[in-house]
Amino acid sequence: MPDYRTEPDPLCELPSLFALTRGGPGKKAQGPARDDLASLLAIDPVLALRAIRMAGATILGKDELTVATPRLLLQRLGTGVISRMATAPAPAFANVDEVVALWLHAIASAAAARKLAELGCLATGVDPDLAAFCALVHDLPRWTTVLAKGRGIASGNEGPLAWSRRWRLPESLQVTWLAAHCGTPEADNHSELARTVVGAETLAILAGFPHTPGQTLETDWLASIDAASRQVLVSSVRLEVDRLIEDAGLEKNAIRECIGAMAASARPEVLPEFAEGIVKLQELGSSERYRPVLTSLVAGACRYLGADRAFFVQWVGKRQQLLIRTKYDRSAVPIGVRLVRPSPAEAALMGRVAGLEEPEFLVHEENYGYRLLDHLGSESVLVVPVLGGGGCHGLLLLDWSYSLRRSHAANLSMRALAIAGVCGQTMTALHLKRLGRRSALEARIDALTGLLNRRAALDQLEREIHRQRRKEQPMALMMLDLDHFKSTNDRYGHLTGDRVLASVGRVLKDTLRNSDVAGRYGGEEFLVVQFDTTIEEATVVAARIYKSVEEVGDEIGVPITISIGLTDLRSDDSVESLLRRADQALYASKHRGRNRFSIDSL
Repeated sequence: MPDYRTEPDPLCELPSLFALTRGGPGKKAQGPARDDLASLLAIDPVLALRAIRMAGATILGKDELTVATPRLLLQRLGTGVISRMATAPAPAFANVDEVVALWLHAIASAAAARKLAELGCLATGVDPDLAAFCALVHDLPRWTTVLAKGRGIASGNEGPLAWSRRWRLPESLQVTWLAAHCGTPEADNHSELARTVVGAETLAILAGFPHTPGQTLETDWLASIDAASRQVLVSSVRLEVDRLIEDAGLEKNAIRECIGAMAASARPEVLPEFAEGIVKLQELGSSERYRPVLTSLVAGACRYLGADRAFFVQWVGKRQQLLIRTKYDRSAVPIGVRLVRPSPAEAALMGRVAGLEEPEFLVHEENYGYRLLDHLGSESVLVVPVLGGGGCHGLLLLDWSYSLRRSHAANLSMRALAIAGVCGQTMTALHLKRLGRRSALEARIDALTGLLNRRAALDQLEREIHRQRRKEQPMALMMLDLDHFKSTNDRYGHLTGDRVLASVGRVLKDTLRNSDVAGRYGGEEFLVVQFDTTIEEATVVAARIYKSVEEVGDEIGVPITISIGLTDLRSDDSVESLLRRADQALYASKHRGRNRFSIDSL
């Protein structure tokens, strides 16, 4: 007795024709050559529909897919994705004859549609590539019924129309299968295309490729074609079917036999050793950046757990939106839309996963809006918490959309949690390292001005004296002091005084080179060290500084000026002697009327 369940996939886990004919008991389907992928898409409606589904996903950030052809899908997704879809493992199903008949009918319909479009027999101005592709997938409603029957699965209540809209299939595809199954070929949009596809289906049946044996035939759609021309078309369709199958590297006579063998003995995917993955991820423990860790996490999840795609997401904006930080999906397509607002049901499940620290499947259900799943172009994902340091760094989403498999190993959740846990611990260690570096940096920085504090500035000065002397390069030193700063505090208040100090810090950052050192020496005094700089070159910078300070005072509405003392490094200098000369030069500026610079020279 089959175990009946509602299946959210209208294709009921059926793999591609390539995987079925190349695989078998004890065999592994090798990936198709790059040049063969377009040929495969042209004869495989299952592979084509899955590719269209992925190509229309919002996460790609591309324009909505309005038409579909093999070349366009390859360009949009890349060869890695299509190849993965083509070699997905096969489940067992019972009604082999019905499935083979549908497949051959689809190929024949595509061949017939191309002929009719090229000749303009039923309509004019129809693109042959588009007509062939629409004819290939026009039997979506019939596929859903036949495949659910063969898998012992209840196909659900949504129906193909709801499915095609949720999968964001192009309107041209929806119109053509509605025309074929609901008798509406005169639709306002794509009416010429629909007429061509319906006529092609009839021509395919005449060529000996019906949906089922003994199918009744209505030839009204071909009434405008005379009997002789019709017979020529029938013969050309038969030849074209053979050519299409041969171009894809398959054999028509072997299709039924191979599919039957696969249906009788489903082949699980062979994965690399799981322990190997854990060891490789542990080697990331010395990483200094988050990106390699996250990249290895999503790639390792696909490699060692057999997932088709993996995403790492984090909550942002008071847990209102999910940020998709990185992905691995066997393509070079970047993430187009990174932010998505999950539905309440999705948010509740992810909160439960993070709280209970246990993976859980998020599966699409009818009559619910699943915004995250729709965004990813997925029917279900395994949500895995990435734990470390007593908290949850984010969530790992594992997806099987290329193969649409629903059966997974019994220990999948445990293994996924182990892989996520290794990376979570690495992220915790990296976070602690960064906190340590930040604390060390904050201990050296003056909080008000953003410059080095007195101790850090003097330590840097001592190191640079030795370095510049060893390299025999010049070095200049400035001592700066705000004029009448106490009066400014008394008149405008200490908050304004703090604002003045912060403004001077900003002037120094904007004026000096990145290689120079600027620090708050104490109170309203500042220290500037310029490497590889002569005293003459330093005077230009000093003039720029005192003028900029005066200008920034005008901007904030407080009259401020600064006095500067300049000196340079000499052969017998120490930190004390260098500071003493700079201070003497600063005193000279004060004595000469302030708002100027003076040079201590021999």
